[in-house]
Amino acid sequence: MRTMAEFLASHWESGWAVTEIKGALDTATARGLCDFVAAAAEHRHLFHLIVDLTEATDADADGISSLTSLRPLLGEGRAELRLVCPEGRVKRILTSSGLPQILPVYPSLDAALAAPRATSADRAEGAVQ
Repeated sequence: MRTMAEFLASHWESGWAVTEIKGALDTATARGLCDFVAAAAEHRHLFHLIVDLTEATDADADGISSLTSLRPLLGEGRAELRLVCPEGRVKRILTSSGLPQILPVYPSLDAALAAPRATSADRAEGAVQ
């Protein structure tokens, strides 16, 4: 039996909102994550988001699809969305879905925070790593 994931906006770091997914990135988590980002975006017009999947144990199509739908919720094209996902089952699912061609995926939170911010041209072309 799969357990539903929990997600939390655990902290702000270096100008990034860092949200951790623990457990399965599934339909229920996807809905909650999108609702959370939409509500946060209402209060803060533009913010940069890192979704940390380090403790995610599984992912389904709805969960993967929700990640691509987050960027428009963040702001008018200037906000960035980065994923953190070390090697393992969830990384293989992300890779097979083609998501790393759309969103940048980093092996650790430190790597995601250390990477230079993308330019508008970079975001228009897709993922930057």
